[in-house]
Amino acid sequence: MFHQEIKITKLGRMPGLLIVDKQGIVQYAYYGDSMKDIPDNNTLFEVIDKINNEK
Repeated sequence: MFHQEIKITKLGRMPGLLIVDKQGIVQYAYYGDSMKDIPDNNTLFEVIDKINNEK
């Protein structure tokens, strides 16, 4: 449903991180290339702050 990639050679699904707003709309999507490939917390907090400040 969210297009999370599967790589058998890496033993399963690649990391996917989605931030969804209160209306159920995906405001941020990040799909990693390995289990270590994830966005840093500051990036995620910036997206969340932006969503919370919108009216």
